[in-house]
Amino acid sequence: ESSVLLCLKKRFHRNLIYTYIGKILISVNPFKDLNIYSEDVATEYQQGTLSKNAPHIFAIAEMAYTLSQSSGQEQCVVISGHSGSGKTEAAKAIVQYLTMLYQGSDSHRIRQPCNVLPILESFGNARTILNDNSSRFGKLLNVHLRHGIVVGTSISQYLLEKSRVVFQAHGERNYHVFYELLAGLPVEQKEEMYLQEAESYFYLNQGRACDLLGKEDSQDFLVLVQALEGISLSDDQLSSTWAVLAAILQLGNICFTSYEKESLEHAAIASDTEIQIVANLLCVSAELLHSAVTHRVTVTSYDRIFTPLSVEGAIDARDSIAKALYYLLFEWLLLRINEWLAPWESDSAVGIVDIHGFEDLGVNSLEQLCINFANEHLQWFFSQTVIAQEEEEYSQEQLAWIPISKMYSKSCLDFLTVKPHGILCILDDQTSLTQATDHTFLQKCHYHHGNSPWYTKPKLPLPEFTVQHYAGPVTYQVHKFLNKNRDQLRPEVLDIFSQSRLKVISHIFQRAKAVYCQQRELGGRRKGLRPQASTLVSKFQQSLQDLTAKLRG
Repeated sequence: ESSVLLCLKKRFHRNLIYTYIGKILISVNPFKDLNIYSEDVATEYQQGTLSKNAPHIFAIAEMAYTLSQSSGQEQCVVISGHSGSGKTEAAKAIVQYLTMLYQGSDSHRIRQPCNVLPILESFGNARTILNDNSSRFGKLLNVHLRHGIVVGTSISQYLLEKSRVVFQAHGERNYHVFYELLAGLPVEQKEEMYLQEAESYFYLNQGRACDLLGKEDSQDFLVLVQALEGISLSDDQLSSTWAVLAAILQLGNICFTSYEKESLEHAAIASDTEIQIVANLLCVSAELLHSAVTHRVTVTSYDRIFTPLSVEGAIDARDSIAKALYYLLFEWLLLRINEWLAPWESDSAVGIVDIHGFEDLGVNSLEQLCINFANEHLQWFFSQTVIAQEEEEYSQEQLAWIPISKMYSKSCLDFLTVKPHGILCILDDQTSLTQATDHTFLQKCHYHHGNSPWYTKPKLPLPEFTVQHYAGPVTYQVHKFLNKNRDQLRPEVLDIFSQSRLKVISHIFQRAKAVYCQQRELGGRRKGLRPQASTLVSKFQQSLQDLTAKLRG
């Protein structure tokens, strides 16, 4: 390994950021612009092979394109690496190459995916302690082809980090779009939406990093508006988008007090100002919204029972609404982007997998566990693919092949996922139990995995555990694990926003309500058991299985 690292270092200092190891391309992030992505450079790689030219991401793009045409099957380029290693920039370069060289004479009809990137970056990227412009969602970008010509693109997203909307660790920021909105929206519109400075919002000031050196939020807002107008969003839809973001910020400033009644703690809203502003911005009932953050509704055959929430429960209810508003807005924008980029009929495609990089942040929660689980999964798939290629080469050379024992990463995957006691299985089981807590989940993990080589209990009685990943140990804090894994909105909240007088709001919540009802119906058929909505972990695992099946072809 030391000789490989030395080779990479020497090449890097000569601005040679790409290196082949077999058919694998290693890319080292230069953190500066290099003049190696022009159309002139791209044409050098057209119809070339890996050995013909110097190592380059364009060569990988060309190889994927050539295979898609010769085999008639979709090809996928998998980009993996730690957070901040340049995965998203590599994905952009592949798309740039294909759309630059393989468009037909009527290329003006092809809508360029690069035009929507400002939307994805503003709504999907944020500053972390590892990366000032970190992608907080994974994506599969498909470049669709017909008779060898690019005819359109489509984007699928995986695991948007919803918790960032309501919490950021020290030195981190919320999603870029909030700061861009506050810096770039005209004064009159800011006043109409009751907007103030970023530092005045709890959802923005927790990380104490509202300003980001080298980022011009006001200029980026203008670029964002242009991109949103470019996908044909109307003035009303733009206003609704800003209203959702403004309402989220107001939600974060709702404070609660407590009082005791019948020996139970009850939450009360300290001031009605913010709840009224949220209701005005989103055109919903302030009274119903007030009830939604202070009470839980249980529907029986005869009545609706309102149960007061504690202050902690009220904060969770408030944050749940904020996260849902942002996630559903993000999904709606992605739907509009895909409608705008929609391909004509295609006969092949090149897919680019760009998922979150392996992470070890200041505070690691369920999102980081899912991200690192995904990286374990792709690392295992990558290792199996490389080993299969090596075995095939040995066979062709008529050399003896010694089978390789069970892979390290696969063992860690089993520890995380195998029923009944994989970490993620325990989490799903605990999530389905009414009386379960983060503490009971942690105790179950300690009990079943205390002696596992992949698991380390804390030396002190802390609410955390450590997993020995392929890239190193990561310690996870279990606070809110169960709450995050439930990943569902209460029916009364769906009802409130489904009745909004803003078309965008009512539309996105009616779609969410339809999905919720479908999940309840499917759950209700399961041996007469209580209907269960899909958990965050189970949905993410299914997405990874689908992605792996796609990669296998």
